[in-house]
Amino acid sequence: MLPIFYVFRKELRQFIYSPVAYIVAGVFHAILGYFFYNSLISYARRVVEMSGTGIPDSAFTPTIVVLHGLFNSMGTVFLLLTPLITMRLVAEEKRARTMEMLMTSPLPMYSILMGKYLAALFVYSVIILSTLYMPIAIDVLSAVNWTHVAVAYLGLFLMGAAMISVGLFASTVTEKQVVAAVLSIGILVIFWFVGGGIGAASQRATDFMREVSLYMPFYHMISGLLDLRDIVFLISYSVVMLFLSHRVMEASRW
Repeated sequence: MLPIFYVFRKELRQFIYSPVAYIVAGVFHAILGYFFYNSLISYARRVVEMSGTGIPDSAFTPTIVVLHGLFNSMGTVFLLLTPLITMRLVAEEKRARTMEMLMTSPLPMYSILMGKYLAALFVYSVIILSTLYMPIAIDVLSAVNWTHVAVAYLGLFLMGAAMISVGLFASTVTEKQVVAAVLSIGILVIFWFVGGGIGAASQRATDFMREVSLYMPFYHMISGLLDLRDIVFLISYSVVMLFLSHRVMEASRW
């Protein structure tokens, strides 16, 4: 565990002194803040319109109407922003010719990759948790289903873990950060939208495409549905991508 901690601390220090994490956080909060403001205005307008009819709607709650859409937007925005966090993890080491020093050090390869992975995941988690003011602000004025919110944040965390594992893999196959970012975005977009079954020749093919989609388990969790199969799928996806990253680096070593 100590080698992983040393690499984690080194990578986290680079994130702190690099403007990339701050730019990603700023862009994310600017986009999400705009969506949050519009969602609240739209929800308040609908509440006023429905109050005149006297017809209650149990499904028309701020958790479902406002927060569900925000959680969905978080996943879509981070689909494009996560590669910016991960693009330099290994590619920058290769470009600066410091990867050779790491690979010939006593540190095991899995410790190097896990340290880098956990540092990026920590930065992602901090950005995600900084959005807690939104459900808190809504709960002050109305009522929020905190069980639903907790499951949704778990989905965001697991989804981020899967995205970061893809970004780490893309960063291991090239020494150019831009190429790593574009490759990561391409892989994530394919696994994000494949759940729609676009162009599938049969219903069986459509069902299979939905089974391998990253979006479907994420959508279930932001809807408040906690299914062990979704959790296992997202964790397994991260493990597979980390394994591929490890094999690529081992091949580069030899």
